Amino acid sequence: KNRGAKVMVYHGVADPIFSVDDTKAWYDGLRANNGGDASNFARFYRVPGMGHCSGGPATDQFDMLTPLVAWVEQGTAPASVVATARGPGNAAGANAEVPAGWAADRTRPLCPYPQVARYTTGDVNLAASFSCQ
Repeated sequence: KNRGAKVMVYHGVADPIFSVDDTKAWYDGLRANNGGDASNFARFYRVPGMGHCSGGPATDQFDMLTPLVAWVEQGTAPASVVATARGPGNAAGANAEVPAGWAADRTRPLCPYPQVARYTTGDVNLAASFSCQ
């Protein structure tokens, strides 16, 4: 923190190996040890439906590195990270657990904890139709 370091952590809410509650408790402790707010150097993103690192009925394809580099090098903290469902035809390989009713390219914002994505208006398959609140 004092050297300008940044960290972005994500955890699948449906992780069957490690509980997302443990990561939340760690982040809550980090916040408590930094005056109640660690968002100037640390962000924690919960990924709804995602299992251990990937999979599950989730939008589990996302890039944390590019926003982390922008945060470190330009001082632009990410407001959210866009995640995509790996539906049929996805170049990175399809996630067999994506529900059949989802658009193959469905997107959702991953919001920095304690915020969550809330539908505002528009196409339910687009991250732009949601806001972090």
